Amino acid sequence: MRLGIMAARERTPMPQVRAIEDAVACYADSRVPVRIYRPTATGPLPTVVFFHGGGFVLGSVELMDDVARKLCRDIDAVIVSVDYRLAPEHPYPAAHDDALTVTLWAIENVAVLGGDAACVAVAGESAGGNLAASTTLALRDRGQALAAQLLIVPGVDMARDVAALKRLQRDFPMLAPQDLEDIVRLYMGDRMGDAEHSPPSPLRADSHAGLPPALIAVAGHDALCAEGRAYAECLAESGVPVRLLQFDDMFHPFFAFFEASSSARRANDEICREFSRLLRGQSSR
Repeated sequence: MRLGIMAARERTPMPQVRAIEDAVACYADSRVPVRIYRPTATGPLPTVVFFHGGGFVLGSVELMDDVARKLCRDIDAVIVSVDYRLAPEHPYPAAHDDALTVTLWAIENVAVLGGDAACVAVAGESAGGNLAASTTLALRDRGQALAAQLLIVPGVDMARDVAALKRLQRDFPMLAPQDLEDIVRLYMGDRMGDAEHSPPSPLRADSHAGLPPALIAVAGHDALCAEGRAYAECLAESGVPVRLLQFDDMFHPFFAFFEASSSARRANDEICREFSRLLRGQSSR
């Protein structure tokens, strides 16, 4: 899979950014590899910590290089892409811990990154959306606020009713209900009981009050669509400013398919445009 993606990338023009740097985020006793993308814009910029998708078992900063580049270019923000540890070799809470480590590091080093200290945000797709959501909850509990969160086709309930999804007898491209069962088993490892609680299930947190403004994007042909919508409703009921974008003709995970599909590109462009507005206090909510 990795070789196929890399081979296709060699034939595809990559979104251009000003600079790319591989680094290691160090906070307390933790060290996590990251890749930093800087746009052509100058001055203190929004800084976005980005978590790739892949069901907690696949993906890397290299595989998602094109996605991070496009985010950097289209949002005009410093992007810190996180190479978090993957299951099953590193089950929960490894990925969550890495996500929190890098976000704390980014907050502490925002000036060095070229970012605006008042505008640090998180973003993630699929499993990365889970990590972004759980990170905002962890930071809130520490008394630290982020500027915004972008959750793209997020999986926010590791104790979801997979049997109910199977009974729908729908074709969910790229992510079948059985895949969701496998993801939970591999990610949670011997801590399956924790799946019914936050952090692994942000939807099940005791409180969602005090979280940063959110942009949530869901896809109509995605097994995770309902829980993404449910999370948006949960945030709104808790007084969190939230905007939900639903792309009825899209599948999971369309955001990374912007070069292969014109529809996916239009959806990707809209998400980037709206998140840029949210970061700069111009949300069209």
